[in-house]
Amino acid sequence: MMTKKCWLLAAGMLLCTFSWATTPKSGEIKPYMGRPTIHINGVPTLPDMYGLTHATGGRWSWEEVPQHNIRNFYEIGFRLFYVDVWLSDMWPQDGGPLDITLARRQLAGVLEVAPEAAIILRIHTDAPYWWNEANRDECTEYADGPIQEHYLPGPPHNNEDFSIMRSLRASLASQKWKHEAGQRMKQLLEGLAQTEEGNALVGVHPAGGIYGEWHYWGFVDHDPDTGKAMTRYFRQWLQKKYGSDKKLQQAWGSDQWAIETATVPGVEEREATQYGQFKDPQRERRVIDYIEAQQEAVVEDIEYFCQLAKETWPRPLITGAFYGYLHMTFNRQTVGGHLLVERILDCPYIDYLAAPQTYYKPSRRLGGSGMPRGIVESAALHGKLWFDEMDNGELARRVCHDAVRYVERYDRDYAPVLRRSVVLPLMRGTGVWYYDFGLRESIGWFDDPVYLQSIRDEKELFERQMNREFRSEADVLYIWNQESYYYLLPKGTPISSNVVDHSIEEALRSGTVGDHIYDFDLERVNLDQYKAVVFMNDYALNDRIRKFIREKVAKNGRTIIYNYLTGVIDGRRYGLELSEKLAGITLKPVSETQAQTLYFHQPSYEFTFKGVVDPSVVIDDPQAETLATIKGTDKVVVARKQFSDHTVVYATLPINGTDVFRELFRQAGCHVYNNHNDFTYVNTGVMLIHTADGGPREIFLKNGKTLRLNLPPKSNTVLDASTGEPLLEEHIKEIPSIR
Repeated sequence: MMTKKCWLLAAGMLLCTFSWATTPKSGEIKPYMGRPTIHINGVPTLPDMYGLTHATGGRWSWEEVPQHNIRNFYEIGFRLFYVDVWLSDMWPQDGGPLDITLARRQLAGVLEVAPEAAIILRIHTDAPYWWNEANRDECTEYADGPIQEHYLPGPPHNNEDFSIMRSLRASLASQKWKHEAGQRMKQLLEGLAQTEEGNALVGVHPAGGIYGEWHYWGFVDHDPDTGKAMTRYFRQWLQKKYGSDKKLQQAWGSDQWAIETATVPGVEEREATQYGQFKDPQRERRVIDYIEAQQEAVVEDIEYFCQLAKETWPRPLITGAFYGYLHMTFNRQTVGGHLLVERILDCPYIDYLAAPQTYYKPSRRLGGSGMPRGIVESAALHGKLWFDEMDNGELARRVCHDAVRYVERYDRDYAPVLRRSVVLPLMRGTGVWYYDFGLRESIGWFDDPVYLQSIRDEKELFERQMNREFRSEADVLYIWNQESYYYLLPKGTPISSNVVDHSIEEALRSGTVGDHIYDFDLERVNLDQYKAVVFMNDYALNDRIRKFIREKVAKNGRTIIYNYLTGVIDGRRYGLELSEKLAGITLKPVSETQAQTLYFHQPSYEFTFKGVVDPSVVIDDPQAETLATIKGTDKVVVARKQFSDHTVVYATLPINGTDVFRELFRQAGCHVYNNHNDFTYVNTGVMLIHTADGGPREIFLKNGKTLRLNLPPKSNTVLDASTGEPLLEEHIKEIPSIR
């Protein structure tokens, strides 16, 4: 049996046999035609990329199946690729220098079949298992139980296995881990810069935490981090914030604690709330402080590794990270979310943010919007490129494992999901990469002539689109907030997933077009473009944003939709009077013991929440027009109120229902392209209509023209938004299975 040392030696010898030659490439993200754009050697390049998986059997570029799939994409015109390496595979236990042979081989495997490739390297910064065992005081511990992981004896296994458990992992607050991993990454990059393979490197994507996505270890079901490293970090953080025990005790309302004795809150404290599902900013400041400290520890890691990569590499280098997740974060944004997104967006060492497209099934499946998990227009406002990772698991289960019987592998249900999931980000001026789980599910998720032809056509269309000035055609503006999660119960509630997943999916199928930003970017957008502004989850608002809403947003006949207790917290206190002052509407608390059913009068629609929405509030304003009540009562929960220069729609239960959103937007003066509940999107002169059921449609263009179409079921229609001319052929055919 070949040892790891012998295997690496053999791999190193093979490097000398490859005949490709590549001149050094540089990578940058700079503005081009109104959008952040990848530049390779100064040339604007469509951010359309193919990447291998992290999973066993598909992660090494030189192996047969991965090379087959890389070649597929290279032959249809792709030049951007990414692959992974793990510092833990190269980090020597004896303290010696890093052996970069494995990383060289990973780059070389791409270049063997794609000699003109520009490569982004995802570098997993996790410490090796042996390091964790030797540095227990630097590892994560959990408030809800002991370490439960048992390491596998060695490969083959997936490096990320067990990370969602109470795993033994280096704490993301460990300064020892961070600096040792940083030195190893520096050695890796310095070594690669001296090699032929390194000439193809244009970007580095530092990865850490669960699945490399900078979620805290174990966050989905468990409660990190009570370990010694995090405790040290928390105390240092408190010292910087408060400076003295007296100020800390005043903030926490207790003389029990001092900076040197402060501990990480336990589960009971974390899950306590004073105001329904909301925390009291004063009485629960200790927990809120811990959440802020944990978030800052993660952000400092990302900034550190991205800065190190840029400063180590001898040429311009793109750096990016998984960050900015909002949608479908399992109602656990407080524990594993990305709450300091404004800081990351302002960081000069980070060029792009990335996330898999939403895992919320009604969005992800056929007929859904396929929306990203992050707020992409905010990224662009800060000069950052957003990347959607197209890893849609709906596609894999029906893919045949037989590499030859292509006809049977073709899937009519998946082809339109694939197109929608790629066309939407490219329309929005963002990037997309194809994440191929390969042998984990099949010979390759995209290894089918029908799929590859579709991917080629889409790439060619959007390469032409790149040279058109980018133009948003939205007249709805959705406003999002991460700060609110400091005050929300860190587990599922009747509104948590409802607002950020279900409700927005309903709105996105209303036939209108919207942009999405964080509230801190309100000052950066041209508000004159938008007829409706929807505050989706802005339960906590600071004074600056409140002032801007009153003085700039609530103007010019605009409709503002406040979707459940907007601004009920200001960071110092909570109360209905804060929301009343913001919106100019009178509210009243009520007591509810059963799950509320929201009943809209026109259009008629009802929605029952999964539990009691608490705090429970009704609208008690005689000047407001009733739009919805709690079913079976006269308790008003959605109302419209006219002011001299704007209109307010206020909801004390989150708005749901596609027909409801469509009517609210229509009355606000927004353009409705499609009266059916298909996902319809328009940007820079291109229209996408994604439908599950198909059928006759009237599509109303902004120039007054009406298109009468008969949409095939399970299809996408991509049109010129001015003429209605088709821009992409739909590669869908009824093909009988071969048995």
